Amino acid sequence: MSIIKEKHSDKVMIGIKDIMSKMGIGRDSAYMIIKRKEFHAIKIGRRYLVHEEVFDRWLKEGK
Repeated sequence: MSIIKEKHSDKVMIGIKDIMSKMGIGRDSAYMIIKRKEFHAIKIGRRYLVHEEVFDRWLKEGK
């Protein structure tokens, strides 16, 4: 019997690099998306963080 494990991310918050990876875009485009304020993002120091579920929902809606 084979057990298939689903890959789950342990991350709750994602950063610019994660957004770049999920969307296949560059750094400048990722920052533009964050700065449009279409979803809630927080800035800690120089880093922007977005709740992964919020970002995924925004992405799924095709914004």
